[in-house]
Amino acid sequence: MWNHLTLLLITSALLLSCAASNVDSGNGTFEIALSGKGCNNIIARLYRDTDSGLAFVDSTRFEMQRGSLHGNLKHPELMYIYIDNATDYLPVFVENGKINIDINYAKPSRSVITGSESNKIFTDFLQSYSVYSSKETGNLKMLQNAYLNLDTLMIERLQQERLLIKQESDGLQRLFIQKYIDHPIACYILSVSLMYDMPHSLLQQLADSIPASNRDNIYYRRIIRHIAEPDTSKPAAASLPWLTEYEKIMQQLRPLTSTAARIAKAAKLLENRPYVGGTLDEGDVETVVIDLKRFDCVTFQETCLALALDAGSDEPSFYNFRRQVENLRYRNGRNTGYCSRLHYTTDWIADNALRGNITDITQELGGVELTSQIDFMTTHSHLYKHLKDNPAATDSIREREDWLNSHHAYYIPKDQIAAVADKIPNGSLIFITTSTPGLDFAHVGIAVRDHKGALKMYHASSTDHKTTLSPTPLAQYLGGIKKFTGIAVAVPR
Repeated sequence: MWNHLTLLLITSALLLSCAASNVDSGNGTFEIALSGKGCNNIIARLYRDTDSGLAFVDSTRFEMQRGSLHGNLKHPELMYIYIDNATDYLPVFVENGKINIDINYAKPSRSVITGSESNKIFTDFLQSYSVYSSKETGNLKMLQNAYLNLDTLMIERLQQERLLIKQESDGLQRLFIQKYIDHPIACYILSVSLMYDMPHSLLQQLADSIPASNRDNIYYRRIIRHIAEPDTSKPAAASLPWLTEYEKIMQQLRPLTSTAARIAKAAKLLENRPYVGGTLDEGDVETVVIDLKRFDCVTFQETCLALALDAGSDEPSFYNFRRQVENLRYRNGRNTGYCSRLHYTTDWIADNALRGNITDITQELGGVELTSQIDFMTTHSHLYKHLKDNPAATDSIREREDWLNSHHAYYIPKDQIAAVADKIPNGSLIFITTSTPGLDFAHVGIAVRDHKGALKMYHASSTDHKTTLSPTPLAQYLGGIKKFTGIAVAVPR
């Protein structure tokens, strides 16, 4: 799983090469020549990025440590290479002609890509951008420690530093977009990062600056679709009652000094709201749905955490809150379609932990590996509006299921929860495992302690038809539900 900085670094490499060599944007063919030690008899599969998810392009079996992938394309575009049994995957911008990749089987993301005359440009940009990536990573680690230690002065200083890092990295990306405005790299960078952080009016200006010859690509179309959505940086008048609700919550969360305290308070403030399932799937197009009036268990947990993170930021706003929701709900923190949503909890935990939004403490609490087979969505695709009669999207979800089945989560069996309950911090995120075939987790909530110190859970309950606090301690509550088998625990950053 990737954060958008890592993805940008890898994909930019080939895009820069394309720009430097003045790649033809017309219809053409490509060849990706693969080589790699230890890859004999291993299969590599190539998928392209589409609005319906990942679509299969080609596959090859390594023989004598070599293989090759082929296909057609209209313009340089993002594709993904999956290597059997590898720990991650390689995103790559494919162009007409031949590309050579020396596969790092242990870590495909570190594979060496060659085959263009613009490696110097690529190296210069990569080194420049990696400075900000390294700064952000270091800042995030220190910020996590500051939150854990409740060091408010350090938190304030690091948040200011984080803002400066972002401003500098955004500036670098804008310069890069201007320099390569005739190439899909400009549209790609704008669509995966910058377009989410600017008002529609400014985004429209940048989109208008892109020449017509560089608009026939999926990234430009995503920008235009985003502009067509409501501009949440300036909410419409019809949203004002909703904003009033948001502002009331912010007033009570802001004085609190930790994310954990804020998330527990947010859960309390949202208590007794109606339970409504399936709200994320009501529209025909995947949008960042936000609703402070009704919840299912996942949207309740995400909303409480997003409110807590927003309240702890330097400049809390409705727009920032929306971005926090998107950052938690989608792979790499960006909504790029239905298949980018983190549908499985194993995926949600791993992706958000990788990007520093949470810290999974399940193993520290004595958790064991969860080996449940994950395939419920694809074996029950008829139950999902966006998968039914959509084989491309189903294939994309299946690809993710395959990855998850080799990257297990950890859980604490429910007969062991009582023994570690005192070690679970107030405001922790609780994820409940299930015995239901094909699923990993079936329910989520937020850990809170009552006035007697007992560990309970706020959650959106389909049984009680509302958001509520469990009537009994967590261990006892789970013990009464046969299909629940245990929990995973994470703390917010």
